[in-house]
Amino acid sequence: MKRIGLIWTNPYSGNRGVGALTYSILYLLEQLSQANNTDFEYYLIGNYDEASKIDYLAIGNKNVRINIIRGLTPISLKGKLKSLVFYKDFIAAKELDYVMDMGEGDSFSDIYGITRFERFIYTKNRYNRLKIKQMLLPQTIGPFKDPIVKKKAFECMNKCQIVLPRDKQSYVYLKENNVTTEIDEIIDVAFFMPFEKDIISDDYINIGLNISALLWHGGYTRDNQFNLVVDYQCLIRSIIDYFLSMPNVKLFLVPHVVALNVDIENDYAVSYDLVKEYKNERLVLSPFFLTPISAKNFIASLDFFMGARMHATIAAFSSGVPVYPMAYSRKFNGLFVDTLNYNYMGDLLNQGKDEIMSDIKAAFENRTKLKEVIDDRMVSIVKQRENILKQWLAEFLDIKN
Repeated sequence: MKRIGLIWTNPYSGNRGVGALTYSILYLLEQLSQANNTDFEYYLIGNYDEASKIDYLAIGNKNVRINIIRGLTPISLKGKLKSLVFYKDFIAAKELDYVMDMGEGDSFSDIYGITRFERFIYTKNRYNRLKIKQMLLPQTIGPFKDPIVKKKAFECMNKCQIVLPRDKQSYVYLKENNVTTEIDEIIDVAFFMPFEKDIISDDYINIGLNISALLWHGGYTRDNQFNLVVDYQCLIRSIIDYFLSMPNVKLFLVPHVVALNVDIENDYAVSYDLVKEYKNERLVLSPFFLTPISAKNFIASLDFFMGARMHATIAAFSSGVPVYPMAYSRKFNGLFVDTLNYNYMGDLLNQGKDEIMSDIKAAFENRTKLKEVIDDRMVSIVKQRENILKQWLAEFLDIKN
């Protein structure tokens, strides 16, 4: 039995993109386990609200057993280490054979602030000190704007066994900064998450629009934190107005970060308010997705999709739906343009509303061509990266294929 710790990936996160990373890597590991007749025991370590527990996740045709261990960040350690239950979690985390760090996909960076970076580097340094084999699973690496942060990040990565950037820009960034550990360019693991198309009425052309509440509110700082050129709220209203002007279109607002309360990240709250505001029967709020797989099942049933949550657009792309991503950071450009050679994308950092609207109209009108490009990329680039990733996973886990 190989004990694998999965760090910074949370299947219960209201951010269904973060959840998709968990479901996807477990799906790949289970395939590897079955193909090589090797048993894995999974320990998910993070900032979980509940006490440690055993749970089962329905992934594909399996219920995958996971052990939940509460977080080991400086914040969660403070004041809790004397707790007997928490101490047992702490000991369990030390007894892992391997650690795989997902970094929530894009959080090993300082673009979200130094405090968040310090939380994400803490566990990496801790397992390096414990001499437990550690892999950074496919994720965006950087950028690091602060030179002190950058130095810490590269010192940490050079002590890991394998670092796998999920896009070409991250890979080049590592090479240019002379990282000394093993690296390889892969792709986001959410491309491999299984799905089954939902069945929805074909009386209309069914279009999906994901609205990022984070961008809607101006970022965490509420003052255009990501330096968008475009007025995001104005752009969203223009998109809604344009598609509702077509009587044969039904537009679904598709939240991909959901919560039970109103907060700066909750796509559902923003979408709900817009549906109420418009009062148009062809502007529909999608279901409240309980899992990332249910979100992908719904997105897969659409005829065209747009969004600024990257994993919502990955769900569309990887299920063959013509998609127009809207980038607010280089993680989009690195993945879609550089890695996938897919140029149908809006750049909120450099394009104004009129230019983006013109691009969206062209993408929609040429959606059959977009689907052909996507289908080609899935059987070529994506499949190739999947095979490479499985080889790295086998090597890291000391499995001889």
